[in-house]
Amino acid sequence: MTQLKKIFLYQKTLGIAFTTALILGGTQSSLPENQNSVIEKTIDLSQYGTAASLDINSTREKIVIGFTGCDLVVLDQELNQQKNSKIENCKRFFKARYGILDNQEFVISSIYTGESVLSDSQQSIAIPLHTAAVTDSLVFQNYLLSSSDDGSVQVAHLSTLNLSDIKSQSLYQSIGVARNLAYTMTEDEERSMIAVSYDSGEIAIFPLKDGSLNPTTAPNIIHPIRSRVNTFDFTPDGSKLLIGYFTGELLEFDLTTNNSRVLAQTPANAWLNSLDINNQDIVAFGDDQGYVKTVSLQTGQILEERQISTTGITTVLFIDDRTLLAADAQGILYQIRLAFNVQANHHETPEN
Repeated sequence: MTQLKKIFLYQKTLGIAFTTALILGGTQSSLPENQNSVIEKTIDLSQYGTAASLDINSTREKIVIGFTGCDLVVLDQELNQQKNSKIENCKRFFKARYGILDNQEFVISSIYTGESVLSDSQQSIAIPLHTAAVTDSLVFQNYLLSSSDDGSVQVAHLSTLNLSDIKSQSLYQSIGVARNLAYTMTEDEERSMIAVSYDSGEIAIFPLKDGSLNPTTAPNIIHPIRSRVNTFDFTPDGSKLLIGYFTGELLEFDLTTNNSRVLAQTPANAWLNSLDINNQDIVAFGDDQGYVKTVSLQTGQILEERQISTTGITTVLFIDDRTLLAADAQGILYQIRLAFNVQANHHETPEN
């Protein structure tokens, strides 16, 4: 049996229809007939193992998918494989992101051996900032920020990539694993921030002044739910945090009012593993039972949900406002075309 036939049969066995549900009030309704979202492509990358992360570059021309076994695969807009590489001396891979340093694009990888690895087509540079595993790394304004499973967060100014000249300092330390970083830069300086989340449920938020980070500035600490934060991100305008928990809650936290609400809850015993938000306030998230769901941030309405995998969804990513990528623990990548459209007034209308 060919690989394509195997993939087709795999999808066919998962023929679970999309449904929509309004959480508040407990009502359910279906999308108009023939308006279900469609899995447009399924790419089998299972030879690399479990997918760990997805990211898209600033020009939205390249997508990088990282795997726990330390492989990086770069795809073009059509999901054609452009490059694959292996991170050396990695042991275990956590996350890869695109970043710009001195106008040059890099992929920044976070690995078990305490390093953040910056790589492009010409070079790969491992920057050791931690004695424990690096769980996340990001580059902004020539700063490298990294978190570790010993609870530490380090910041280094990358005026050069000469390792002997790179100096770092501690930004923050707390109890438990520092698992995720998030970053937002907006025209409103009050909404330009970085944040780090912990397994304890703690989130520390640091303001950015003129795009710069002052390590001596005390962070704003929030602790909405005492559960492990598996994934989180800022909304595009920087006014809210979206937080996905080990216990399945998808929480919206308003950074202006400090009010919060639960937008969605996964079924019992399901972890919320990954989330992303598009420019029209639609949040997509995946759980460890193989479901991908979308919810309107404006109405709190679950728009669609579908079980696309028999294993957990490990990472999701909007590549445009209507197209979502999701990858699972088997290394299968799905491209999903969403059936609804959200206009500027945030009213949902079906796709024509």
